[in-house]
Amino acid sequence: MQQAPVEQNYYQEDEIDLKQLFRSLADRKWFIFGFTSLITVLAIAYALSIAPTYKATTSFLSPNESSVIQLNRIKLTSETSETIYRKFLNKVMSSQFQRKIFDENDYLSKLNPDNKPIKNLEDFFAGFSKTINLETNKIQKNVEKVNYEKPVNVSIEGNDATVIASFLNDLTSSADTQTVNEFLTIIQQKIDIRLDEISKQRGLLLSKAKQDRFSKIAQIQEQDLQKTNEINDQIGRLRIKAKKDKLNNIQILTDSSMIAKSLGITENNFKKIGNDSESVPTLTLAIGDNQKLPQWYLYGEKAILQEIGILKNRENDDAYTPEIVNLQNKLSAIKSNQVLKTLKSRKDDSPFIAEINKLDIEAIKLKSFTLSPVGINAMQVNQRAYPPEASIKPKKRLIVAVAFIAGFILSIFLVFIMNAFRKEEDIATA
Repeated sequence: MQQAPVEQNYYQEDEIDLKQLFRSLADRKWFIFGFTSLITVLAIAYALSIAPTYKATTSFLSPNESSVIQLNRIKLTSETSETIYRKFLNKVMSSQFQRKIFDENDYLSKLNPDNKPIKNLEDFFAGFSKTINLETNKIQKNVEKVNYEKPVNVSIEGNDATVIASFLNDLTSSADTQTVNEFLTIIQQKIDIRLDEISKQRGLLLSKAKQDRFSKIAQIQEQDLQKTNEINDQIGRLRIKAKKDKLNNIQILTDSSMIAKSLGITENNFKKIGNDSESVPTLTLAIGDNQKLPQWYLYGEKAILQEIGILKNRENDDAYTPEIVNLQNKLSAIKSNQVLKTLKSRKDDSPFIAEINKLDIEAIKLKSFTLSPVGINAMQVNQRAYPPEASIKPKKRLIVAVAFIAGFILSIFLVFIMNAFRKEEDIATA
């Protein structure tokens, strides 16, 4: 029975406090309005004082097939679109290369037109280049994914839209040119190395061919020497035999001359052979079938003695020995060996080496290869960087809106604090 009035009293106190709260807010509406307006004006001034930041973007695709074919015209290289493109992207994102483009194109003056003193140039460049970012575009929903390449974006943020767009274009263009030149330099180095290898291989082949030719000359000379010795041995044996035969013949003729002398046959009897029976000499010889007339009868003592003298005075019997003549002809052929003379007189063995001909053809092709960057690219430009018209930050409207809401909430909070202090003073005076 006693709790109901107490609860009703609490509700009445709460209702009185709520009304008191709104009444206090209404009493200090100008404070709330003024404080909120002050915070908002300060936020507007802050937003206007911040330099706008722009974002420039360029995009590109991997190199076309023609560029890949151009870089692989010789068999010494086997580059692909991926290897060429990856090297280009690495070049673009290289801090060292970015700094090179920054210095070569004098972007320091473009970013600092008033020529303000800069304490640390490295920090200045780091602050400029830290926003360079590489990312892959997302494929649009209405684009077929089959055989579709995602473009790669490179972006940079800065306060000068024109300068950052120009820097991106210079960066990608220079990276493309230098990447192609580096590949061409590598190709030239490979060509030089291959030409050096060809020269060494050619020298080794020539040395081997020359050594083989000398070996063949030595082999032929040894064979000729062996043949010459064998023939000389045969000639020597034939000369000994011819001399023995001559001595035997002299002995036979000597015997025949003695017989002819004893029989009184001084002259030859060739005229008596074949005459009629009436003129047959008194000397009768009986010989068997297939037997020759004896020399002493045919030639007579006088002719036989002359022949003996000729045989005794003969110093060389080679001309009267057909075998020796044939062997001497063989010796002359060996001495005038045309194969041996040709091998000795040869000054260049390269025409007789098939491998050298192949190497020479390869060297000619390599030397005639023209290295030119014309028509070769490390990427395909999908979209150049253009100066952005709108800044990406600061978000001025968002800053002002947040400042307005925060100022309004803070002013209300301050009103509550001021009311709390007033109640304490009222209680203290009472």
